[in-house]
Amino acid sequence: MTEQNLPVKFPNDPTSLKALDNFRTLMLNYRSAVQVVETKIHYLDQEYQIQHGHTLVDSLQSRIKSPESILEKAQRKHLDFNFESLPEQMHDIAGIRIIVRFEDDILAMERRLEKQPDIKVLKRKDYVAKPKPNGYRSLHLILAVPVYLSAGVQAVTVEVQIRTIAMNFWASLEHELSYKKNVRHQDELRRELIAKAELVHQLDQDMNGIKNQIRAEENQ
Repeated sequence: MTEQNLPVKFPNDPTSLKALDNFRTLMLNYRSAVQVVETKIHYLDQEYQIQHGHTLVDSLQSRIKSPESILEKAQRKHLDFNFESLPEQMHDIAGIRIIVRFEDDILAMERRLEKQPDIKVLKRKDYVAKPKPNGYRSLHLILAVPVYLSAGVQAVTVEVQIRTIAMNFWASLEHELSYKKNVRHQDELRRELIAKAELVHQLDQDMNGIKNQIRAEENQ
C-alpha cells in the first residue's frame, strides 16, 4: 500500500500527514484483528479435528478493503470519511471467509467463535436460513475483536462469512456476473443462477444427510 493509493494526497500539509498516519494506524488495527481471528479459527479447527477425527474448515480467505474501496463505499453510502467515526459506520473493512464442507459445520464453527471470551458478536445475518432474493446463502457475523495497542486495548470490527463449498462456488459466479460489464443476456443468466441456487441448496442438504448417516454408522 503506497501513499499514492491512499485517500490523502497532500504530503506537504501537516493536517494531511496526520490523516495519513491515522489511516495507516487504522489499517494496522484491521490487519491485527484479522490475524487474531485467523489464529483462533486455526486453533479451533485443529481442536475440533482432535475431538472428532475430521476438520471443520476446508479453506480460509481474508482481505482488507483497499483505500479506494473504502472511499467509494463511504461516498456511495453518504458516510463521513472520518477515521474516528468510519469504523462504527463501516463494519466490513476487514473480512474473513470460512469455507466449510457441510451445512452443519456452519453452526458448529459459529458456536465455537461465539464462545471465545474475548470476542463479541455484534450482528448476525443468517442468509442460509433466509437467503437473499438472488439466491445468495451464507452466514454473516460482525465480530468485535480486541487489538492490543501501546495505549491499551481497542475493539476492532471484523466481518466473518461462513459458507459451504457449494455456496461459495455459486457466490463466486454470481459475483462475477454482477461485476462484469457488457455481458449479453445478463437478465437471463441471473434468472438461471437463481434457479441453480435452489439446486445447490438441495445438494448441500443431501450431502449433509449422507455425511450424518456415514458418521452415525461409524460411531455404532
